[in-house]
Amino acid sequence: MIKMKNKYVIYSMCFVLGLLLSSPVAAQYKLDTIRYAGNSSNYTDIIYLGDGFTENEMDKFVKEVKKLDAYLFKKEPWNHYSNMFNVFYVKTASNVSGAGMTPETPIDNFYGTTFGCSGVDRMPWPTNMSKVYDVLNKTKPQYDMVIILVNSTKYGGAGNGSMKMMCVSLDESSKETVCHESGHAFADLADEYWYDRDVEHCNDARQINPVKWQRWVGTNQVGVYPFEDTSGWYRPHQNCLMRYLYENYCPVCREAIIERIHEISKSLVSYSPQTRTNKIGAGDSITFELDLLKPSPNTLKIDWKLDGSIVAKNVDKLQLKSDKLSEGTHKLSVVIEDTVLMVRTTDHSKVHYSTVTWKLTNEKTSGISVSQSNDDEFSVGPLPLTDKITFSSKSRVTQTVKMELYDMSGMLVSEGSFAPDVPCSLGTANLEKGIYLLRILIGDRVVYLNKVTK
Repeated sequence: MIKMKNKYVIYSMCFVLGLLLSSPVAAQYKLDTIRYAGNSSNYTDIIYLGDGFTENEMDKFVKEVKKLDAYLFKKEPWNHYSNMFNVFYVKTASNVSGAGMTPETPIDNFYGTTFGCSGVDRMPWPTNMSKVYDVLNKTKPQYDMVIILVNSTKYGGAGNGSMKMMCVSLDESSKETVCHESGHAFADLADEYWYDRDVEHCNDARQINPVKWQRWVGTNQVGVYPFEDTSGWYRPHQNCLMRYLYENYCPVCREAIIERIHEISKSLVSYSPQTRTNKIGAGDSITFELDLLKPSPNTLKIDWKLDGSIVAKNVDKLQLKSDKLSEGTHKLSVVIEDTVLMVRTTDHSKVHYSTVTWKLTNEKTSGISVSQSNDDEFSVGPLPLTDKITFSSKSRVTQTVKMELYDMSGMLVSEGSFAPDVPCSLGTANLEKGIYLLRILIGDRVVYLNKVTK
């Protein structure tokens, strides 16, 4: 047995096998909102489902969702980035209250959730995953984490990073269990209290010279600690939430959660001007503006540069007058960086930076031409959309190009990733007529963000 710090033993599993049943779900479902920050194209979406709640217990389900949501977003680092999350829930009434005790003795609840999955008594999981996915597909097919609450006071919880999903009961420690299982379901963290896996995660290691979290060793009791029950494996902390409930995430796990948030929710939501070309007359001015997602407290650093020299810092807007620019071509760029101290990864620029560049051409008597650009001259078209939309660059692109097309509800309708020097195009023939949002990235840098029509 493993030594436990308190009576709440966390039985989480990283891989869960659901019993897929083929019967369709005929009912239609409603997506309700707990918190809404913005369009899902740049925000992180959490969805709560409930199992074992009868029609008369729907108020109880909603009350539990609100309680757990409030608790999670008081926990560091979730509280620092809470304005980047949308949280929804879907009511699904069960015929019978509660959960089965073993997969062999199910009850008539909506998703077939039982304890005893994968041979672990305190592990609840839906045995009817087809219903889970049917409800998600009909309400919010694009999500970043699913939390299934099972209406039972028996202690239990399980989280699966590859499925972005967890299942948690409603015993007295459920608030802490949700925080623990979020580490699995959202950031793919490993348990730190026992070991039965072959694949490494960011918070466990075989190689320790140096260990992958070396940048944190010596900070807040981070070290290299062996698993007592498994030779050759190590964890970063002795009292992390991924080991014990009622503890905080250690710096290594906290960093992993933030990195995952940054992968989904970029600090730069949009910017203006976005159109390919703007023209301002001699003596006129033009305003460059950023729409930003700011953590709380705000840790964004903003640098505006004109021809490589800093002209403004930590402001969302910059106004330039045409008569302040010499004749010829200039480059205006802005770099947005999250300088949060809870992250120390050496390659953090991949997810912490956003950059936009404009080309300014001062033609003196006729004014200034302003082009949305970056270091590569590129074209996007044809616009309006027809059968496909193509991205091409006049200079060589050395990073992966990603094209994303969203409808106005925030649903991703088409996407593609293209290696350097490979033609980049998305098929749009099957899209309905309407307005869409097109986002193009070179590496992790947004180079195009605009509404397009078909």
